[in-house]
Amino acid sequence: MSTTNTRYFYFLSFLEGGSVMACELAGAKALAPYFGTSLYVWAAALALTLGGLMTGYFTGGILSKKYVNDERLLYWVLIAAGAALVLMPFTSKWIMQATIDMSLQMGAIISLLIFMFPPLVFMGMTSPIIINLLTAEAKKAGNSAGNVYAISTLGGILFTFLMGFFIIPEFGINMPVIVVGILLALFPALSLIRGKTMLAAGVLIGLISLGSWKIMAKEKYPENYKVHYHSEGILGQVKVVDHPAYEFTEDNRLGRGLIVNNTLQTFVGLDHDLQYSIWSWSHYFPAAASIYPEGSEVLLLGLGGGTLVKQFNRLGFNTDVVEIDKRIYDVSVDYFNLDPATNVIIDDARHYIKTTDKKYDIVIFDTFLSESVPEHLLTLEGFEDAKKCLKPGGMIMSNFYGFTNGDSGKAARSVYKTFLASGLKTKLLATPGGEDSRNLVFLASETENDFSNTRYDEPGAPELSDLTGFLISPKTLDISDAIVLRDSSPILSKLYAQASMQWRRSYNDYYQKHFFNKK
Repeated sequence: MSTTNTRYFYFLSFLEGGSVMACELAGAKALAPYFGTSLYVWAAALALTLGGLMTGYFTGGILSKKYVNDERLLYWVLIAAGAALVLMPFTSKWIMQATIDMSLQMGAIISLLIFMFPPLVFMGMTSPIIINLLTAEAKKAGNSAGNVYAISTLGGILFTFLMGFFIIPEFGINMPVIVVGILLALFPALSLIRGKTMLAAGVLIGLISLGSWKIMAKEKYPENYKVHYHSEGILGQVKVVDHPAYEFTEDNRLGRGLIVNNTLQTFVGLDHDLQYSIWSWSHYFPAAASIYPEGSEVLLLGLGGGTLVKQFNRLGFNTDVVEIDKRIYDVSVDYFNLDPATNVIIDDARHYIKTTDKKYDIVIFDTFLSESVPEHLLTLEGFEDAKKCLKPGGMIMSNFYGFTNGDSGKAARSVYKTFLASGLKTKLLATPGGEDSRNLVFLASETENDFSNTRYDEPGAPELSDLTGFLISPKTLDISDAIVLRDSSPILSKLYAQASMQWRRSYNDYYQKHFFNKK
């Protein structure tokens, strides 16, 4: 084996390792708009990544024994892996729309088996084939195997940083996956072409043509839908879409939605200069906060489209916002008329409350990412950190799922029990509607607060001069099976998995009915 060939095979191993991580990241993020980002979804993505590689290792070992020192086998396997990557944007969309009515677990698993598993199998096959090509003597097998897996892993590490931090946030999912697939197939195809195998040229041209067409193609929505913004990032898919307010208003009037992983995070009317929310539940937050005087200092963890900021501005509050995804801030300013002068800190919410010296009258947790709640915030230690940010008489408010009963409600009951364990007097407000359509608002403070005389008014908002009728009686909350949540035992995602699945299912039904009917 010449030094040139050895380096070339190591280069292909590096490229294969990087492509594996590009495939895994893109596959997991492709699932998010259809199946969310819950623990089940990530478990399915990780398990099928390992399963695809395992199958590839096993198959590659068999083929390398059958086709000893046959470089063409390696080249065709890599071309097949590249082709499967190029096809991912096509197969993923088709299979996820077909499986969206299934449970989250089954839908995610079947979808990944169709669009992510095949390229991983082919990529897994390459390492044993390369090791076979590099090993002339049995005593060198261990060294060759170690080098191949080390170089492949190095490629995976570098591609993970590049894809996660720069490429996917800038270019989305489809284009990077297609480019990586073409790149993975390019060098092996050129090697085969030099060996007079012209079929490889035809395959390469076909992949480039198909990938270019997909990159240039634009998604089509119904005529009364207008997409202002579409971005893919490591934290999910973000869209800004004007569309009818189906099921939210009697007249289905047009509204503007901030959509993260196919769940509406913010929905405002196009009238009144995008200043007011179409959703009635959002008005309960400023109403509860209105027991504090003008000039109060508010810390809002989670920006969304800026609805709460505007509402607190109307109350005369001074609001600081912590948002982890800078795209959300940019979108809020550009498409939801958020005042650019709003003090928005790009940071993780828990990191900020642990490090800031500023004190606030109200700290608000509104940190849903699609259907997932960052569990590191809603722990006993997280609440202790938040308490340190409060002025005397201050209050913590937290948004959460509407489920309180049965297994689906165990997460909310555990959050309630954790607030109590932190020494805070805690009330639980439920917005109108059934458990699967309402929101819960935790109201926790060191002193007893009276919500019978609240003030908040905006067009379309319900009359909320007295919130006591919306408070859930503690006598109806059985917290005997609830768990005090701690940093050392991060189980909240497990507890709310059933609730998040029900919530995600309702959104999937909504989007299948109104968004997937494309022309």
